[in-house]
Amino acid sequence: MAKIELRQIRKTYDRYVAVENLDLDIIDGEFLVMLGPSGCGKTTTLNMIAGLDYPSQGQILFDGREVTAEPPHGRNIAMVFQSSLLYPHLTVRKNIEASLRHSKLSKAERAQRIADAARMLELEPMLDKLPSQMSGGQRQRAATAKAIVREPACFLLDEPLSALDAALRLSLRSELVNLQKRLGTTAVFVTHDQVEAMTMGDRIAVMSKGNLEQIGTPDEIYNQPASLFVATFLGSPPMNIVAGDVSGGVFHAGPVAIDLAGRAIPNGPVSLGVRPQHVTVTAPDAAGAIPVTVYALEHLGRESVVIADDAGGNKLRALVDPGFHARIGDRLGIMPAASACFFFGPDGRRISA
Repeated sequence: MAKIELRQIRKTYDRYVAVENLDLDIIDGEFLVMLGPSGCGKTTTLNMIAGLDYPSQGQILFDGREVTAEPPHGRNIAMVFQSSLLYPHLTVRKNIEASLRHSKLSKAERAQRIADAARMLELEPMLDKLPSQMSGGQRQRAATAKAIVREPACFLLDEPLSALDAALRLSLRSELVNLQKRLGTTAVFVTHDQVEAMTMGDRIAVMSKGNLEQIGTPDEIYNQPASLFVATFLGSPPMNIVAGDVSGGVFHAGPVAIDLAGRAIPNGPVSLGVRPQHVTVTAPDAAGAIPVTVYALEHLGRESVVIADDAGGNKLRALVDPGFHARIGDRLGIMPAASACFFFGPDGRRISA
């Protein structure tokens, strides 16, 4: 296992800043998910932890030992990529054994490690198969076996599930988390998929444009977003955002006025954020309701989502019972629960109140 520290990490490519002043502590034995859209710097950060790339400035420490300039083999890490990266001409057994090529283990010890890894990942019936004879999920499990057979201090996983279909992603999510907990090894998992992040991570580090926006448990990130970016990036359906002003304890957005029920939000321009499960669909002229026009209705089985346009062109969403009926073009009102609203200042940071 390993505690990993990133201190004031900055990475530039010519004039492009990929990562900016990143401070991050990865706890020994935790499953940390790095989450963000394409180009946010999460894979660049993972590559710097791995030693596949080097920071332009800053330090990387493993268990207090600086490894900033060390190559990958000096860091005792193992990587699993989006593509399984198996040798197509070798059996699964030989592919796994290839990870031990430079080890000083005896033949018996190698065989035991391969057997242990195959048992953990339920690969025993496939050890003598070629990659071409296996499904995508089986190949990814074989790639994971290649990583764990080395007994590394840290697993680094770069979107290993994104190329799989939905059913395989679902099953492998739980398999990876279960495996990591059994091994107790530190894991850093990169993804742009919020569902993977919320269901897999002990903590989530949300990145945007090379900056760390927030780090915390899934509950902390979802229920106490630090910024407008985090609030809108996490959650399905996404959080509703309405721009307006606060004056005298009342939020105003055009003709809409919402009493903030004593919450101490400073006067001035703000963005109100409220999740779809915390709004009520009502008549368009109801006091405190945002008048909207139905754009679409999504039926999800146990619930439905009303998607509607407000006067400012925003798409607002509300969760409703599956029996709810509305037609495109209907006029409705969306009434936020004041106590469940978030407020964000002009700088995009959440106002605590």
